[in-house]
Amino acid sequence: MNKWSTKKSVELFKIEKWGQGYFEVNTKGNLCVKPSPDSPYKVDLKRLIDELRSRKVQPPVLIRVMDILKDRLKLLSRSFNDSIKELGYKGKYFPLYPIKVNQQRTVVEAMLKYGQNVGLGLEAGSKAELLLVLALTENINTPIVCNGYKDEEFVELVGMAHKMGKKIIPVIENYSEVETFIRHYKKTGVMPNLGIRLKLFTKGAGQWASTGGESSKFGLRVPEVVNVIDRLAEEDLLNHLKLLHFHIGSQITDIKVVKNALTEASRVFIEMIKLGANLEYIDVGGGLGVDYDGSARETFSTINYTLQEYTNDVVYRIQQVCDQHGVPHPTIFSESGRFLAAHYSLLITNIQTTGGYELKAYTKGQISAESGPLKEMIDLRTGVTEENYLEAYHDAIQYRQEVRNLFNYGYVSLRDLAGSESLFSEIMEKILEVAEEMEETPEELWELQQSQVDTYFANFSLFQSLPDSWAIDQVFPIIPVHQLGQKPTRKAVLVDLTCDSDGKITDYIGDEEDNSFVHLHEVQPGDQYYVGIFMIGAYQETLGELHNLFGDTHSVQIEILGNDKYRLSNFTKGDSVKDVLGYVAYNAKELIGKMRAQIERAVERKKLTLDESAHLMDQYEEGMFGYTYFEE
Repeated sequence: MNKWSTKKSVELFKIEKWGQGYFEVNTKGNLCVKPSPDSPYKVDLKRLIDELRSRKVQPPVLIRVMDILKDRLKLLSRSFNDSIKELGYKGKYFPLYPIKVNQQRTVVEAMLKYGQNVGLGLEAGSKAELLLVLALTENINTPIVCNGYKDEEFVELVGMAHKMGKKIIPVIENYSEVETFIRHYKKTGVMPNLGIRLKLFTKGAGQWASTGGESSKFGLRVPEVVNVIDRLAEEDLLNHLKLLHFHIGSQITDIKVVKNALTEASRVFIEMIKLGANLEYIDVGGGLGVDYDGSARETFSTINYTLQEYTNDVVYRIQQVCDQHGVPHPTIFSESGRFLAAHYSLLITNIQTTGGYELKAYTKGQISAESGPLKEMIDLRTGVTEENYLEAYHDAIQYRQEVRNLFNYGYVSLRDLAGSESLFSEIMEKILEVAEEMEETPEELWELQQSQVDTYFANFSLFQSLPDSWAIDQVFPIIPVHQLGQKPTRKAVLVDLTCDSDGKITDYIGDEEDNSFVHLHEVQPGDQYYVGIFMIGAYQETLGELHNLFGDTHSVQIEILGNDKYRLSNFTKGDSVKDVLGYVAYNAKELIGKMRAQIERAVERKKLTLDESAHLMDQYEEGMFGYTYFEE
């Protein structure tokens, strides 16, 4: 067997593919994070978590690498501008950050800071988001695009922002909204520039395909688009219609869908101009995907195109249709929030304990049966070879079932039943060892490969930190952040601390169609073993919920200053038990009082001594103000 190496770990965990150059393994076998793919600087994540623990910051910890946000924004803008230059496009490009992707203050403020030089704008999809965006956009030239449903109050806010001089464009999502804007204009004399969201015939591809196409939630069908144009023209307001917007779904996996959507939207753009609309902008929405998986398999976690291919297609398709009709090239907006935010944050958690599928091996002397299926299993344990491993597989299944039947009829003891299960587990492990040496694993052993796994109990909540893994089976890269110079010998399923049966991760990165385990190292008693969950910057930080009252984890924001040099620019303490109880309307002081009263009654009944009562009360109060996750 060839000696294991860090290079093999990089290949096994697809680090270079999903990591996009932001992560690499150092000579110690520790995973490092970089500010950009071409940077010589990196920070050892194992060292970082050790130093955080020295600062009394216990895992799980969410780590936000702000340098990556800056680099993703630079990559996106540079790619679009390279396409514009190469193709001779006469319009401009400005990125929009849709804050629903991650509304954390540090993220939105960083986007505005890093986006100053590229004309970054913000997209708001609700009244709360609009109020936030209005306050943060102190530069009146920052583009603001407003999606989502708009009532009278929303329209009034937009109108006042327009009057202030802000570059704000509300997008008509359904026909009734145009009447709301017209009423506001007749009342105030203020009409902002408007956009229309087109409901395309083209349907998206991937997990969110239904958010585009004719069945999408928002957008106007072609007859409604024409009606809006006619209605605005009737009020002599058509010159305020400036933008066409469309959205074909988040995380588009297939570039062909992007091309088809762009062709359709560009044709509608031209026809709207022919009807008198003075359009200046086309917003291609979201959909630019990221590769969460790093494999060649076709899932909604992978994409079949590069960033440059995407931007080339966007620019070329719009340019081609405009040139055919002699129409000036519009300014292009895109809302590529997932591309911008996904890579920047990761969660590091520790493994609390493990539960193996292996059972204690029984010897012949420990099993009472001298004949029958139990004896056959004992003999089979030592007789698995390359020539008979499939036959042994079938025989073991048969013998196991026979023992179970005999137990149900009272002919086999509980101890012997336990022995048969242990023997079966050992036989299956030997069969898999032989099968792994074969060029191709027989199809009938695939399910066995997936089932013979250990359970690794991780110190986190799936529902709080990784909701899309539970809700829509989103795959996220999960790998150890150290020991990568050693071969990971265990096949594991990661489960969380909640008591919910759904609190486990069931799909992992890899080349198999159904990859239901992750390769991890054996955890020795007393050792600290750290696992990282990556690419969780998009949506995961704001979608989490309080299942079993596990709250927000600790979070740190780092800026990389040099090789293994970093600055902790922000630290947010995770929720205490008191915090999460407050979220569901409990008062910690009141609960402490109720508990003290019960303890005093127990003392009166001599169920507790005074020392025991004091110790219990200390424990209760300490727990109330402590982290919702396990601490050491």
